[in-house]
Amino acid sequence: MIFAISFALASALVTSAADFNVTVGANNQLVFDPTSVTVQNGDTVHFEFVSKNHSATQSTFANPCARADGGVDSGFLNVADNVPSVWSFTVNDASSPFWFHCAQTSPANHCQTGMVFAINPTADKSFDAFHC
Repeated sequence: MIFAISFALASALVTSAADFNVTVGANNQLVFDPTSVTVQNGDTVHFEFVSKNHSATQSTFANPCARADGGVDSGFLNVADNVPSVWSFTVNDASSPFWFHCAQTSPANHCQTGMVFAINPTADKSFDAFHC
């Protein structure tokens, strides 16, 4: 009986990682959809590129349209023949926000038109304040 109670308690304490899907370039628009997500350690964000040639490039709150030093980057993923590409990012430290932008600058600068994304924005560093 003690084993069963201990097993049940241990099982209750184990949390499973979640997956979050973000569409990049839906309807040929310069957008991430949704524009932000709130995740926990171990959760994975799957960026599904569905149109054109975009990236998911980590930036900073202070400089939304520049790649963060040492930040992650999907690279440019060109969608051909309507076959989506997926790039995934697993969050290992959910204690602070992560900021992303599309680094494409041709024919227009995607970030400067508002193509940005946030993981775990806060009240002090909100998505609205980050959004260009």
